[in-house]
Amino acid sequence: MMTPKDKAKELFLKMSSHPYDNAKQCALITVYEIIITIMPFGVNPNIESLTLEYWQEVKTEIEKL
Repeated sequence: MMTPKDKAKELFLKMSSHPYDNAKQCALITVYEIIITIMPFGVNPNIESLTLEYWQEVKTEIEKL
């Protein structure tokens, strides 16, 4: 699994054909959609917590770019 920092860079680079601010915003929107998609599922709270924590860290790393 990629580190949150590496995933943030990967998402940002995938959006890099857009101007900088747009690429960052697109990557943040993508992560936000992932977070809101996985939040309602509480079948295994330990897995959900780790996954949610990972994507929140990715979001933080994107914001630092």
